[in-house]
Amino acid sequence: MDKTSNFEPTILGFLCNWCCYTAADSAGVARFQYPPNIRVIRIMCTGRLDPTFPLEAFSTGVDGVFVGGCHLGECHYQTGNYHALISAGFVHVMLEHIGIDKRRFLIEWASAAEGTRFVKLITDFTNQIKMLGPLGTSEELPIDTLKERLVKATNMARGLKLRSSLLNAAKNIIKTENYNKEEIYKIIKNKCNKVMATINLQ
Repeated sequence: MDKTSNFEPTILGFLCNWCCYTAADSAGVARFQYPPNIRVIRIMCTGRLDPTFPLEAFSTGVDGVFVGGCHLGECHYQTGNYHALISAGFVHVMLEHIGIDKRRFLIEWASAAEGTRFVKLITDFTNQIKMLGPLGTSEELPIDTLKERLVKATNMARGLKLRSSLLNAAKNIIKTENYNKEEIYKIIKNKCNKVMATINLQ
């Protein structure tokens, strides 16, 4: 039998107070069924999500991290979710660099009225994490090794050099107004690659 067949992942969710958290609340009021694996932290805006938060979450052993906010163009604080996309791109770059499957981290949108969309997002993401297995399984690395790398990556992400590289990438993205997730990822990877290469993963 597959050792992950009965696996129930631990997922941490950072949800925007004005939209995605309200969508989750409305789904609960309507008694829509979705996997109970997610543990929610309510934040006022996804734009306030520091990229170190998901990295720290993974270092505690969670199997997946979900960030949910307002649809682009509908942020309660106007541009918060655009900044969240940039932070998310940085997280994806960092995860790839230290050997963690990028599919374990997801940022998506649901308005306050989209309880059914929230249910689908969480259900699909939970199923995806179940398929990947516990943290370290799809990566084929010991969990202790990944945790050590995550701690190093988190500390570096707090540093001025990497923050400056991320800021330069953000300026380019905002200037071009191209918020395609893959394009954001490419720009951030290009800007931050030299600094990240100094992370000692051994």
